Amino acid sequence: MIPARCLTTCDDEEDNTRVALILGEKPVCGVKTLLMAPKIKLSSGYEMPVIGFGTYKMRGYQCLTAVHCAVETGFRHFDTAYFYENEKEVGEAIRTQIQMGNVARENIFLTTKLWNTHHDPRDVRRICEKQLEALGFDYIDLYLMHFPVGFKHMCDEIMIPMEADKVTTNEIDYIDTWRAMEELVRLGMVRSIGVSNFNMEQVQRIIQCSASKPVVNQVEIWPGFMQKDLVDYCRYNGIVVIAYAPLGQPDREDHSPIYFFSEGMRRLMKKHNRTAAQIVLRYLVDYGVVPIPKSGSPLHITQNLNIFDFQLNDADTRALRGIKAKERLIKYDSVKDHPFYPFERDEEQPEQTEEFEQQQEKRQTKLLPAEPQEEGAETVDQGDE
Repeated sequence: MIPARCLTTCDDEEDNTRVALILGEKPVCGVKTLLMAPKIKLSSGYEMPVIGFGTYKMRGYQCLTAVHCAVETGFRHFDTAYFYENEKEVGEAIRTQIQMGNVARENIFLTTKLWNTHHDPRDVRRICEKQLEALGFDYIDLYLMHFPVGFKHMCDEIMIPMEADKVTTNEIDYIDTWRAMEELVRLGMVRSIGVSNFNMEQVQRIIQCSASKPVVNQVEIWPGFMQKDLVDYCRYNGIVVIAYAPLGQPDREDHSPIYFFSEGMRRLMKKHNRTAAQIVLRYLVDYGVVPIPKSGSPLHITQNLNIFDFQLNDADTRALRGIKAKERLIKYDSVKDHPFYPFERDEEQPEQTEEFEQQQEKRQTKLLPAEPQEEGAETVDQGDE
């Protein structure tokens, strides 16, 4: 759990009573008041809201309208990346909201990332300047190294260089890349720097070999993949963990992940009168990580932020902790032979029989609270991450 002493309340000077008309005659979201998240202080001294708005796979008009809606709902923490190819739209939407007086730049916490093809220290400042130009801002609040493995740079437009059907990597040490990122802080181009998809050993190596430590490690975390050891390690070292894919990428057609569509989850939804996504996001915030859910739906955007007026009790938390562990969703298998590959390789994964899988599923069902369930209760179709 994030200690109370690390949390601060939202700013009072923002106008929480009006919604701007952005794209047409009606408000994008239709809400009358803003929902606001508390903040956590980073080791760099800056504050970051404890829930953010993810933009992975959002492009063009969809990205533009979703960010407009998120700002108007009350999101102040936005996550993008060079690899997402949507920095222009994210920046444009936020700048428009600033120009309309709906939010001030100092109240926005903007994260973007250095892509794998730009690990060469000579490229770091140049590409960061290019990202600042695309975003339309003078500084970036948080700049992350997207992945510890560097890719061969062919041109800025080629994100995944291929040769003979294989991703071409390089041997650039992420320590050298990190030191070039530290220079961005000294130049005032970025306020804080961190990493993404790094394991404990790699984070520790940065701490030992550099002048500064990462303020953040952004990794995959959801109820079936909690990465407790990594989270505990980061917490011990004063590094905030940001959770991407915090819902486990729900798919209604496949009913995966199972926990999200289970009877136990429906009982929790009925008990708290909340969606499955709201329950999970509240659970992750209480766990002490910062989720960055993604959605293009105005309803879901509003729901995802509206998680601070209810609480999960000890029984709810124990039930969610009992969800069966799953494999990670994002594996970067194409570069698993690289020496800086941060995840478990296939040969390191424990073997699990089908019988064992079934036993674990039954155990999970029993662990969730056994409250009466109405007939005909339906699952939530979030369609978000």
